[in-house]
Amino acid sequence: MWSPLDILSLETWILIATLLCLARFYLHRKWQFLKKLNIPHYPPSILKIGTLRYNAKPSEFFTSDLEMKKKFGMVYGQYMGWSPRIVISDPDILKQIMIKEFNNFYDRQKSLQKVNGKALNNGLTNITGDTWRRVRHTISPMFSTSKLRSMIGVIDKCADEMVENLQSIAKDNDGVFDTKGVFGKYTLSAICSAAFGVDVNSQKDEKESKAIRMAKKLFQAKFLSNPMLYILIIFPWMEKIAEKMDFTFFPRDALKYFENLTNSILKISSSPDPKQTSTVLQLLAESEISEKETKSKTKGLTHMEITGNGVLMILAGYETTSSAIIFLAFNLAWHKDVQEKLREEIREIVKSDNSLDYEKLNGLKYLTQCINESLRLYPPAPRNGRYCEKKITINGITIPGKIHIDIPTYGMARDPEYWDEPEKYIPERMDDMSKIDPIIFQPFGAGPRNCIGLRLALMKIRLAICKVLLNFELDVCPDTPKPPIEIIIEATMRPKVDVLHLKAIPLK
Repeated sequence: MWSPLDILSLETWILIATLLCLARFYLHRKWQFLKKLNIPHYPPSILKIGTLRYNAKPSEFFTSDLEMKKKFGMVYGQYMGWSPRIVISDPDILKQIMIKEFNNFYDRQKSLQKVNGKALNNGLTNITGDTWRRVRHTISPMFSTSKLRSMIGVIDKCADEMVENLQSIAKDNDGVFDTKGVFGKYTLSAICSAAFGVDVNSQKDEKESKAIRMAKKLFQAKFLSNPMLYILIIFPWMEKIAEKMDFTFFPRDALKYFENLTNSILKISSSPDPKQTSTVLQLLAESEISEKETKSKTKGLTHMEITGNGVLMILAGYETTSSAIIFLAFNLAWHKDVQEKLREEIREIVKSDNSLDYEKLNGLKYLTQCINESLRLYPPAPRNGRYCEKKITINGITIPGKIHIDIPTYGMARDPEYWDEPEKYIPERMDDMSKIDPIIFQPFGAGPRNCIGLRLALMKIRLAICKVLLNFELDVCPDTPKPPIEIIIEATMRPKVDVLHLKAIPLK
């Protein structure tokens, strides 16, 4: 008869059993952290990877935030593996965290920041501490009002090319178009033209350009189904090894393409045409400092930081902005009364000279309401985060040092405590923004670490929708899902359906 001793000795089996018991005891000790703080949470387990798998699907974890709030209250805990996190939706506490006590919470997180490839690891969203302060201080002036005014002309041209594409589609395909295809091409073209001064031909080519193919490939990365993600969650110390090996969740060839594109643009920017306005990337290039200088200077970027933030601007300008336009177009197609009211507002503001400038765009109040309401329902990031450096007590809640704070932006934006009929698209609720708490509604974050490119993103969204509505009526197709549309998150948040079709009907 077979016996375990035929494989290993009794002493070896005893050693294995002892190690397993010690590991289980270690986990048990780790999993007492939130209990000692009296923070409610689901009981963690190995099979649940802490409490991570209490949600139905990893890609839809953010949709459970409201359910968790009902069960546990505005402050509750979670375990990612054995790492504790505190989820807070109390707006008074969040105001302290994100604004008043910002110096104790200036990093978004400390984990999974160095597994994006060498260049993106140096992007603004992934750097921490004094490095973040120096880079943010350097980049912020590049998105000033004067700089945005200088960009609007080229973005307007990109929007006109988008309209031409839709006109061709109206002739050849009865107006039915893939929203990601049309709006994705526009946003990539707009960010490369406006911020970097180059045309990647993403809209002009009849065939899909390489830039678009690589952008799509990059954002098709399956983060939440990648086993390496859970290995890093369970064994966070392995992130340092992954960083040294230049590991990335993104497809390496797509990431390399955008690194090469950024560096190519940098070479062009090093000898600019004196007649042209300086581009964002040119200004980044002019801010270059050496690695040694980073220790003494409060402004300036290293070459790798310039590359990383250049890549980040392209990718953020492509994916998050195109998704925001898709969701807005989807809402307008289903709400014809809102669409017509918005069209009349746009017609009224352009009737004097048939043009749109920076001031006119910002003066479109109802358009701003429509955008804000769409961003409430479908925020670019369904969760935000901050990292607590030192122990602090806020409103009676003690937050230990060296712990992550999760902010359920999606949950707060759909919370019936703050919004009447939260699942419905009602732009009128955004009429008076002074009555909307910027902590409860924070599609671009809040406080000093909000999205640096939010005004550029809004300008691209406004121009795109204005041009579309001046030329077309947006309508739904037989396969267009009814609102509210289901969403998932992988590399970013997007509609659950692979292809979202709408119809562009030319106006007479």
